[in-house]
Amino acid sequence: MIDIENLVFNTVYDQLSALFPSANITTGYDEQKATYPTVIVRETNNVPVERMNTDESAENYARLTYEVEVVSNLETTARSECKEILNAADTIMQNMKFRRIHKNRPVNTDRTVYRQYARYEVIVGQPYEENGNTVYPMYRR
Repeated sequence: MIDIENLVFNTVYDQLSALFPSANITTGYDEQKATYPTVIVRETNNVPVERMNTDESAENYARLTYEVEVVSNLETTARSECKEILNAADTIMQNMKFRRIHKNRPVNTDRTVYRQYARYEVIVGQPYEENGNTVYPMYRR
């Protein structure tokens, strides 16, 4: 299985935390322990691209889906805060060759917070070494 979850999370974390130092950037959301704004980055799907497999069924490429969700509890500017952070995250994801396939405000049962999320897809190939670094070929499709 092609696994870039740490690479994606660390890239988003490093770049977003530089722009929004007070943001809690995580892979999961716990309402009881949440600090705001919270940014959740999670892989939701990792599926082999079967037509690109070898005859031995070796996985050469995978289609990955990620979600970035932003949660804010500000009384008057939560929507603006979510949009600003999500726009920055969108730039980061697109710079990694992810393609945004969906952006929405989910149905929210907790009226004390505002939420907004975006979903992204990318095709990733098997990693290779280049100049001592692991490189994952990534493609928008």
